[in-house]
Amino acid sequence: MLDGTAQFWGKARAQVGGDVPWHPLVAHALDVAAVAVLLPRPQGFGMGGGTLGFLVALHDIGKFSRPFQGMVPERWPGAVLGAMPREGVPAGPKHDAMGFSMLAGPLASALDRILPPRIGERRAWIGGHRAPLLRALAGHHGRPPAPPPEQPPRPDVLCAACLDAAAGFVESMAGIFAPSPLPRPVEREVHALAWRLAGLVTLADWIGSRQDWFPYVPPDAVAEPGAYFWDHALPRAAAALAAAGLSPPRPAPFRGLRGLFPAIEEPSPLQSWAERVQLPAGPVLAVVEDLTGSGKTEAAMTLAHRLIAEGRAGGVFLALPTMATANAMFGRLAGAYRGLFAAEAHPSLALAHARAALDPRFRAAIPAGPEAPPSPAAGTAAPRATDPADEPAEAHCAAWLAEDRRRTLLAQVGVGTLDQALLAVLPVRHAALRLQGLAGKVLVIDEVHAFDPYMQREMLALLEFHAALGGSAVLLSATLPRAIRGRLVDAFRRGLALAPAGVACDAYPLVTLASAGGVAETPCPPRRGLPRRVVVTRVDDVAAAVARIEAAAQAGAAVAWVRNTVDDAVAAAEALRARGLAPILFHARFALRDRLEIEEEVLRRFGRGSGGEARRRVLVATQVIEQSLDLDFDLLVTDLAPVDLLIQRAGRLWRHARDPRPVPGPEMLVVSPEPVEDPPADWIGATQPGTEAVYRDPALLWRGARALFRRGAIATPDDMRPLVEEASDDAAPDALPAALAKAAGRAAGKDAAATSVARQNVLAFAPAYDRSAGFWEPEDRTPTRLEDRPTVTLRLAVVRDGAVVPYAEDPDPHRAWALSEVSVARQRVAGCAVPAGLEAAAEAAKAGWGRWERESDRLLLAVMVGAQEGFRIHVTDGSGTAQVAAYHAGTGLRFD
Repeated sequence: MLDGTAQFWGKARAQVGGDVPWHPLVAHALDVAAVAVLLPRPQGFGMGGGTLGFLVALHDIGKFSRPFQGMVPERWPGAVLGAMPREGVPAGPKHDAMGFSMLAGPLASALDRILPPRIGERRAWIGGHRAPLLRALAGHHGRPPAPPPEQPPRPDVLCAACLDAAAGFVESMAGIFAPSPLPRPVEREVHALAWRLAGLVTLADWIGSRQDWFPYVPPDAVAEPGAYFWDHALPRAAAALAAAGLSPPRPAPFRGLRGLFPAIEEPSPLQSWAERVQLPAGPVLAVVEDLTGSGKTEAAMTLAHRLIAEGRAGGVFLALPTMATANAMFGRLAGAYRGLFAAEAHPSLALAHARAALDPRFRAAIPAGPEAPPSPAAGTAAPRATDPADEPAEAHCAAWLAEDRRRTLLAQVGVGTLDQALLAVLPVRHAALRLQGLAGKVLVIDEVHAFDPYMQREMLALLEFHAALGGSAVLLSATLPRAIRGRLVDAFRRGLALAPAGVACDAYPLVTLASAGGVAETPCPPRRGLPRRVVVTRVDDVAAAVARIEAAAQAGAAVAWVRNTVDDAVAAAEALRARGLAPILFHARFALRDRLEIEEEVLRRFGRGSGGEARRRVLVATQVIEQSLDLDFDLLVTDLAPVDLLIQRAGRLWRHARDPRPVPGPEMLVVSPEPVEDPPADWIGATQPGTEAVYRDPALLWRGARALFRRGAIATPDDMRPLVEEASDDAAPDALPAALAKAAGRAAGKDAAATSVARQNVLAFAPAYDRSAGFWEPEDRTPTRLEDRPTVTLRLAVVRDGAVVPYAEDPDPHRAWALSEVSVARQRVAGCAVPAGLEAAAEAAKAGWGRWERESDRLLLAVMVGAQEGFRIHVTDGSGTAQVAAYHAGTGLRFD
């Protein structure tokens, strides 16, 4: 019995047509606690359901305060607090900060029976004066609460009646949940639980605040709060989790690799290892180094399935370098992921990156929004939500999850860019929720070698957090330097509170398995048919490359030419057109609509299932085809790049069995100056200035070129480790030619600075969930990648019937604008001029944008004039010079 406590309101924004205008604070607390109790929790969460429910019920205790209750004067609980002052209620702390202050101050003694007693002057589970556990409870709006003021709140802010009501509420919650005292912790356990709790209470509050899942009730509904919890809140919470796609699906028993991938008739040695290796207890890290085409993704999914089947994980998140590679992986897994779970289960699959909603496969996978369950009769359970069996089986993805890319990390199977996972270890809003979504999953990171020093440092922090919160991870690479492998393993061990272990094995292929039990390095034979010899031929210039490409094209070969910059790719395509060829051009400076169409065509012509006349084409591309895309060419031409990336590019040669091929054997042509013993300072810049701008360390390029051209071929797997290690070893006696030392030093300095910036930006595991760790701003203001050259986004527009409209046509104007976007360096475009006479139409077009979009200096409206054959855009560059840019669906954005 709560007496007057039930008069305090918790929610007062009633839906139109709702029968009850407000929701008692007690009811909301129990709604959220019920969700928290039913939410899946990773192994080692640290507390039982009763203790969890009790603590989560306290998350909004700051609402037992006069400033909060005075926000809606007509809901003022006068029966408890007396008449509302005529002059109004004084302002006070936000309710999250107020709750933190109350739990750490006047209500602290009420928690003594749940949390261990004081150790001297310090309460162990509270975590001292910084109280991470209480911050986690109170800071459920995406960031930690502000610290308590030095002086306690005045009586006109937090009166005695408020505190009495709050204390009575705590006592009532303890009676309902009968929480068990937590065992005395070590300090690291306090911080681990605080991070877990911060994410879980945020998610529970999101779900428990949704009015169509938890309709408002009158105060007499919580006259007996225990009855409300068992008969009303729990059944509604179960229905809400089902509607949100968050009910944990039952895992399928592990039936080997073919249980997930029945088309694989003969597992590779790596895949057989993944099926049979004994997995140590606790969190596990597997670092997989094997050839392109060895089936690393399938091996990773096999390991993930084993962990899921054993109850050690609830799902999997696959993180990739780019949106294009994430899109491709999403397509590969759309049919296989269901094998992770029982046949009757309906696991959710989500695509997680900034443009996921524009992928037609993902959009097709999102059913209509969940219907609100009707209010149950008194004493009865809520009915089940709409039958999930009526939703698409190939990608069962709850609409609620799809509304916001933050929430896609909560799906049982997620595919996205690494950026979406890295935001979990940056001080951004809802970082703890991201950690909550990842903690119970197997984290698979593909192409771990592909990230710059800034992102590498973020990735180390992510691995430390993931291990500390009980998660396992699988890292995949074909070309990983040993030093980076060692840092990855040590970061994971740091999360387990273990000392660095060191790695020493130089075998290749290799699997490294790390856990609390130690580190095991296991050589693995290559897949049958993969060992091969790719001839590497150096050519001096573009003219020589064009001649070889023309000859191969005339023979009917599928040819790829990889350039290091967009401008060079455009120039290469023009050179080939001048010779009578019709190349496909693929780079990052296309409007998103055109880029998605080109990506689809590239996969159709050169992917696994391609064949016949469709393959007789030349593709000119930038690094967008370098990794993760399953493409297969007969001949590959490339600009010089770091040797690990050249190996990746060579992996696009003769990738699948085809007979006959129009060329005698796999060959990669590298456009490069000769790596002479004493190169000049402009060794690469004189002939490839674009390459010099992209890859800043000429000594790294020179070492790789020297190692590669000495061999004249890449023999896999034998050459993989020696090539990568020789190129990355800048301490060898002859590793740094004198003329290249200055530029190499500048590049090393920039890398060190980037690492330092990342180290300052990432969250520390302890103290957990601390307001002083950063600004905790929205994620679009805290980038996961450093920008050497700041970019702007152009929203391309055309003129139709006198109106300025998006370049891409779509019934949804927001989607149409998004499909019309293209990014470009700010030094190229600092502003876009509106053609004379269209000023009013341009303003009308921007009126439909959001406020942030209209005010951002990084989002520009680019009104194009001309025809589809060649649009023109009047721009000013970074120096203020007026220029004319051109746009075409086949060539993208160009600057003369």
